[in-house]
Amino acid sequence: MKMETKKRQKQLFGILYACLAASVVAELLVPLLSPPLSHEQAHAAFVWQEIPGFSAIYGFVGCILIIVVSKALGHRWLQKEVNYYD
Repeated sequence: MKMETKKRQKQLFGILYACLAASVVAELLVPLLSPPLSHEQAHAAFVWQEIPGFSAIYGFVGCILIIVVSKALGHRWLQKEVNYYD
């Protein structure tokens, strides 16, 4: 049973990495393949919005940080010891 779980986990991580790569590639290709925009439409509000692939990488890092911080919060503050209610 344990080997099946590890195999399934590797498959899921492979799917995760493939989706991340596809997202970054799509964000890089869409501006190249789409017709040019006028100056008013192409203006970015912030400098980092003009970096290709930034949104995908920022979203991925943000999700990882949410998971890590919430797990740390749960282990350090919310989780009680086994004999807490005895």
